[in-house]
Amino acid sequence: MPAPENNSDLQSVLRYNTELVITVEQQQKTIEQLREELALYRRKLFGRSSERFVDDESQLRLFETGDEQGSVDELEDDQEDDSKTKRRRRKKKSEKIPSHLKRKVIEADVSPEKRMCSCCGEEMPIIGTDITERVDLIPAELFVWEIHRHKRACGKCKDTIAQVPAGEEPGGLTTPIPGSDYGFGVYTQIIVNKFADHLPLYRGEDIFARAGMLIPRNTQFGMLVNIAALVGGLLELMASRVVSGKVIGADDTTVRVQDPSLPGKMRTGRFWLYRGREDNPYNVFDFTESRGRDGPASFLKDFRGHVTVDAYGVHEGVYLGATDRIYAACCNSHARRKFNEAKPNDPVAAAHALSLYRGLYDIEDRCHDFSAADRLELRQKESVALMNELHDWLIQKSSDPRVLPKSSIGKAVRYALNQWDELSVFLGDGAIPIDNNQTESELRSLTIGRQNWLFVGSSRGGEVAAAMYSLVSSAARHKLDVWAYVDDCLRQLAGGSTDYESLLPDIWRKAHPEAIRPYREAEATSRRLTTQQRRTRRREARVA
Repeated sequence: MPAPENNSDLQSVLRYNTELVITVEQQQKTIEQLREELALYRRKLFGRSSERFVDDESQLRLFETGDEQGSVDELEDDQEDDSKTKRRRRKKKSEKIPSHLKRKVIEADVSPEKRMCSCCGEEMPIIGTDITERVDLIPAELFVWEIHRHKRACGKCKDTIAQVPAGEEPGGLTTPIPGSDYGFGVYTQIIVNKFADHLPLYRGEDIFARAGMLIPRNTQFGMLVNIAALVGGLLELMASRVVSGKVIGADDTTVRVQDPSLPGKMRTGRFWLYRGREDNPYNVFDFTESRGRDGPASFLKDFRGHVTVDAYGVHEGVYLGATDRIYAACCNSHARRKFNEAKPNDPVAAAHALSLYRGLYDIEDRCHDFSAADRLELRQKESVALMNELHDWLIQKSSDPRVLPKSSIGKAVRYALNQWDELSVFLGDGAIPIDNNQTESELRSLTIGRQNWLFVGSSRGGEVAAAMYSLVSSAARHKLDVWAYVDDCLRQLAGGSTDYESLLPDIWRKAHPEAIRPYREAEATSRRLTTQQRRTRRREARVA
């Protein structure tokens, strides 16, 4: 650009230069924001899913200041805890083969000529046997109940005929649906395939074909529709028990729905999960074709208490509506996750927030097995102070000009402040959890299945899936053999039983201890104990 010839030209150049500087600054901010988003997406796609509080120590030390020094020290505690835990892990011994498995014996003996003693020529008697056991598998095989209902008639009296009525054969029913060509085992297998093992119905076709007979997917769906009607009374009891509690965990996820009126087109539907607490330990799923209040308004119409939800559920009033009988308790894990995602943007600030949250979760760990009253007492004694400290820090950061509103740390601060009242609800009631993690975990089984079956074929298909997930997820929650539980439920209900109470999974579990999966209980206990031990060591290290 040529040198300005007068003052007017000079002013024009200065204005132009100022505009360029502003533009460059704005572009730089945009670039930084896009870099953060790209890094976040890369971590979600390719990084570890764990949100363990461990970070790049060298970067943190570079910026250590003042009160936030403790956050960095605690990062080192976690890494040390991890290394100690790994050193103590030992390879498990081979599991003992269960005695109840059927044995097929293979007799292995030497040939007749080798049985003769090389010294005296006499046949050597057996003096012992070494037994080796090896587990094998016979693929599932379909079989046919061929029911012969004999007719009897008097040879003299033409009008007298006797025959066992259909469905009253010795040994009881062989099918849950009158007139069906399929028995209980086939119905149960279809349910387990799709809703416990996450397989789409077309893969079920392959499974049954390998077993000896193709059962088309449209036939399988029709069978599921009938079963959903059969178990309706049991699911209604589960739902009524869930809404009778004072606290419900709620979450939702989308699903694609085929539109019969528009071939090749998809609508968006939504599955809703309502998780009862320990006093009503059932998972009830619902299906709607919107994220509006229609579904929650219907399910929660008789509910009074707190619903643990995410921020969307709070601000859009999806679960709460305009009533004064339902109150929100926001998930602190969501707020914590925002700071975990902000670590690349501002590692020191993120570490400070995460250290406070770790202190809160340490307290929750200690009162895990407490009564609601004792848990409330501990929270009032220790958690309130930490939450107050976190709130003061958030206020300070929100007014810090160095914290850009659109940066990931700025978004994390704003998110927490916008939900602060709901995030703090757990401090006033020991029955309210600090987060909604358990509900999100229960919903994960559906989201895993969705990755395989991709969509539902109709609104009716969504409703049937919600019913089946309610049955299967509630059984899995109690560490039950899902196949055994579902099969027995179908047999009891098809036989005319209306004793739904006995079929609730927590009640049924007590009557069928053989159907409990001990390895799942052991896994859950081991995970919890490992976490408790790690946190205990960290607390003791701080005191020392």
